[in-house]
Amino acid sequence: MKKLSLLLVSILCLGVLNAGAQGLIVKAGWNYNKSSVKEIKDGHSGWQAGIGYQTGTAYGFSFQPEILYKVNGLKLSDAANLSLSKIEVPLNLQWGPDLLIARPFILAGPYFGYSFRVKSNVDGIPEEVIKSLNKFDFGVGVGLGINFWKIQIAGKYNWSFGTFANVKSAQDVLAHFDNLKSHPRSFEISVALRF
Repeated sequence: MKKLSLLLVSILCLGVLNAGAQGLIVKAGWNYNKSSVKEIKDGHSGWQAGIGYQTGTAYGFSFQPEILYKVNGLKLSDAANLSLSKIEVPLNLQWGPDLLIARPFILAGPYFGYSFRVKSNVDGIPEEVIKSLNKFDFGVGVGLGINFWKIQIAGKYNWSFGTFANVKSAQDVLAHFDNLKSHPRSFEISVALRF
């Protein structure tokens, strides 16, 4: 009984040390992109992978900047989709209590992104549409997550402050694709290993 008690106390102490530990993060996940135009019902799935760093906690707060490679997209019509490859830099502030074996947290922060590649699943999308797409994106995200052992699981909702495309430079083309004038929204789920 004494050995079992000692083992349980050791496990709990390791959990405390790891729940609030700082260090490098390697993460991957799934994201779902949606337009803010109410008439457009369909979204577009994608994925993400990258690295980050989580600081140690002070008064329950920690900071986690990341660099992510993200693939998401946009449904232009029933048959046409655009796939966007981008680099995104979220700057997340987390708050949560350090419990014995886990640290649940809420998170919020801005993000900045740059799209460097656009692919379409069909031929014939006007070149003006591709050229009108905004390469830079910025917004804010909020979410929930949990750290336990060396694993972090999080879900986050992102609001973009920009639009998919530069409306002034391609007004005639965008009249056919109202969703390009909308503000992107996305939901993401990620799993990370902490080192």
